[in-house]
Amino acid sequence: MGNGNITNERSIIMEIHVTKAPDLTIVAIVGKLDANTIADFQKSSADLPVMPTVLDLSRLEYMSSSALRALLQMKREFSKQGVPVVIAGSDGLVDKVLRVSGFEQIFVLFPSVDEAVRVMTRGGK
Repeated sequence: MGNGNITNERSIIMEIHVTKAPDLTIVAIVGKLDANTIADFQKSSADLPVMPTVLDLSRLEYMSSSALRALLQMKREFSKQGVPVVIAGSDGLVDKVLRVSGFEQIFVLFPSVDEAVRVMTRGGK
């Protein structure tokens, strides 16, 4: 899977950048993850290899409740096969939404992608 983006007349609404390494996948979500973009995220996540995955939210500006559900669904699917999915780089409003929703009890939240990759490639979950 490569990169994908959804645009409107004014700007990019959402981009998904996938970087595959031998031991893990990094999925960077840029822009807004909401009812308008969630179907594309779900399709992209369904196409991912089931291997340790870092969700890079460092450039995500907004996420709706449908985005939270989609992240939970992805986590559940990977967890069924014993494969970790973590979140990295969330900041500002996105980080607040994750924490208010209790996601720090569901996902491991890393302050940066580099730290998530370092821990995950050492066997941490």
